Amino acid sequence: MNVAKEISCNVPLKNKTLILCDFDGTVSVKDTVNRLVRSHILGSDWRFHVKRYMRGEIGSRAVYESVGPMMRMDHSDLENFVREHAQLDPYFPDFLRWARTREIDVKIVSDGFDATIKTLLDNHGIDGVEIYSNRLVLESNRRVRLESPHWDPSCGECGTCKLKILNTFRSQYTKILLIGDGESDRHAAQHADMVIALKDLFLYCARNDIPAMRVDGFEEIPRLLSRRVEAAVFDMDGTLTDSIDSIAETFNHMFAQLGYPQMTRDEVVRNTSISLMDFLQSYVKPEEFERSLDVFREYYHSIYLDKTTPIPGALETLEALNGTMLLGIITNKRGFYARKIAEHMGFSHHFHRIIGALDGFKAKPSGEMIEEFMRSAKAARDRTIYVGDTPLDVEAAHNAGIDAYVIANTTYSAEELALTEPRRVLKDIAEVHQAFQPVV
Repeated sequence: MNVAKEISCNVPLKNKTLILCDFDGTVSVKDTVNRLVRSHILGSDWRFHVKRYMRGEIGSRAVYESVGPMMRMDHSDLENFVREHAQLDPYFPDFLRWARTREIDVKIVSDGFDATIKTLLDNHGIDGVEIYSNRLVLESNRRVRLESPHWDPSCGECGTCKLKILNTFRSQYTKILLIGDGESDRHAAQHADMVIALKDLFLYCARNDIPAMRVDGFEEIPRLLSRRVEAAVFDMDGTLTDSIDSIAETFNHMFAQLGYPQMTRDEVVRNTSISLMDFLQSYVKPEEFERSLDVFREYYHSIYLDKTTPIPGALETLEALNGTMLLGIITNKRGFYARKIAEHMGFSHHFHRIIGALDGFKAKPSGEMIEEFMRSAKAARDRTIYVGDTPLDVEAAHNAGIDAYVIANTTYSAEELALTEPRRVLKDIAEVHQAFQPVV
């Protein structure tokens, strides 16, 4: 695919958004750095320096300075290597075209080598993209020199300091996004306005409370950055309402009546997030099922309204979203109770549908209830988001074919939730309104 004519442009752009894009594992779906060095190096002394790097004793710049003199290659070797071992994400050219039409600057920032990057882009007819990376110089007699013109002396870890580059452009742009996948992206990720994260970088961002959106490749990025959400579906318990005390008290009352051991608050959350019917069928003796169900329902009915409160920020979030999109509640709580609680809390009027257990659809993790909401709301699948707070919520969203945003909590950490591959991990429900807005 030749996109040179569409990508190249000498006219200065007036955009206020910059996307800094990693190369290895991102633009190139294969990591080229290690293979390039190992394929063109003499002897085995390089292993000493790599092991020091793996132990965290030195950074990539120190490795490059040490192994560069051991390498031997020429231009033909480089061309052959890129042709055999580098692989452009097939949707990267489309992404560049999309960015250009929106007057968004894209610059490649890499702790890899400029010669590899330029060769791969040239092979696909792509030019006009600024590259900030380490420099691979091919000298006479096939000797190699590796230079790091973009390193930061105050840190010195990476050959290319992406944070330094980000800070260099900060005054020129109102918004800077980072697309990346690995360790060399972490410092810059902490200062970007939004991270578009592949692979382990998403876990890092979740662990460190960095705003990030998980992606699998460039095919998704234009749609996700510009998406206007048309419908949002919320879990109830733990997401909109704090009902865990009433649920835990009811379960432990039931356990006491049946002679079962008590559960802590967290154990109740982790073990009973499936529907009540499914939990009881798997937990109590078959002959005690009907009695356990009656005991639970009778006790819960007597306390649930008095002991359920809105999650802080939930009412304000629903008010902010009201009228901007269709809203729904999908919960494994019995639908009767969910609707009563929403009415009691004064927010039932915000919702197109409130669907729960015993409303005629399979409970989560099935996607049936979400599918029913989308059908009745005529909501497009790619513009509908499910908001929850447990791995079960992410699984239900995946089963319905939609994105999940999850809110970290005391039971499920941000990193634990990130492992289930939601689209985003949020700190609290107050972030939901902003998270639904187009990024660019």
